[in-house]
Amino acid sequence: MRNYPTEEYESKELEELNAEQWMVDALKMNPGYVGWGPYEYYMCDDKGGWASRVILESWEDNGFGLDELNEVVNFYFEVTRASKECESCAGGGYNPETKKIADAWYDFEGTGSRWCDKITQDEVQALLDSNRLSDLTRGRENYTPTADEVNAWNGKGFGHDEINRFICIEQRAKRLGVWGHCEHCHGNGYVFTEPKAKLGLILWVLHPRKGCSRGVHFKEIKKEEIPKVVDYLKSAKKRNNDRFSALVA
Repeated sequence: MRNYPTEEYESKELEELNAEQWMVDALKMNPGYVGWGPYEYYMCDDKGGWASRVILESWEDNGFGLDELNEVVNFYFEVTRASKECESCAGGGYNPETKKIADAWYDFEGTGSRWCDKITQDEVQALLDSNRLSDLTRGRENYTPTADEVNAWNGKGFGHDEINRFICIEQRAKRLGVWGHCEHCHGNGYVFTEPKAKLGLILWVLHPRKGCSRGVHFKEIKKEEIPKVVDYLKSAKKRNNDRFSALVA
């Protein structure tokens, strides 16, 4: 979890993480946007170069001093709990009957049951109810495309994304009376392997001389280290502010 919970589903997720309050409080210090990190997008490089991600076990391993070589320009705390893929549902989060429907969507095993380009009218309506299919409905008020139109659109290379897939799977499973989540992982797709959560920290570090940047992940920050970490981040903030301090209106 990267954001302080504000929605019911986020509070439920936090409860499952079994995090201590000081970890939750750390999330309040995060910036608004935390959709990046050393495992995502262009920060996933692990080739060992100047721009490669760095994974560190603890704050004691921090070798990134704030100087002419390193500048910290962004950060966020995260609350995590070690887990592994649920073996019962292979990470899909569905009960066996719903999993069959989900697997057949693309039918990678070639069983002949592929249906991502054979959805039915009730599934089209489920997509419309979720404000999907804008490519077909844009500029056409109160227009309901037919299943044939949607299936033809899907076959032209535009296609359904994962959100559409989830919506259609749920609708088909409910229509067939088999909808449900995995009883072992309760729909998460994973099971926890540790009893409690940990607080981690991600830094975005620039190396001005090399013209590169990297994501740095500290896998665990301990409660007694929070003041040192905050002082470090405040120093980074001051350096960034000072760099632009000569600007005038």
